[in-house]
Amino acid sequence: MSNQILGVQLEIIAQHSEGYFGDPAGFEELLYSTKTANSYLLVGKGGYASKYSATAVFELTRRQAQDYLIGVKGEEEAYRILPQAAPKKAKTTKAAVKKAPVKKAPAKKAPAKKTNTKKTTEA
Repeated sequence: MSNQILGVQLEIIAQHSEGYFGDPAGFEELLYSTKTANSYLLVGKGGYASKYSATAVFELTRRQAQDYLIGVKGEEEAYRILPQAAPKKAKTTKAAVKKAPVKKAPAKKAPAKKTNTKKTTEA
């Protein structure tokens, strides 16, 4: 399948085939990554007695492409070919934290000075 026929920039990332060349029940599947992020094409073609008696093209999401690869290549190989995407962190806006007004502690009063004043009584 050429890039000119489909009209998009493609890169083969996996290939799977069953049967032998000329086998009427044999088929080949090619998984392409497209220029668009997280978009893949699965192209199947095969003999007249296969599930792809006519060429078929399926558009897959990243998760669907990984599931397909796990089914035909196994989990370890699938994630080597098409690594799991890092989970996106949701953009959260934190509400501005309002600080409570700071209450000042009352100033300590200086101890009152004691004076020794004696009252004198007049006689």
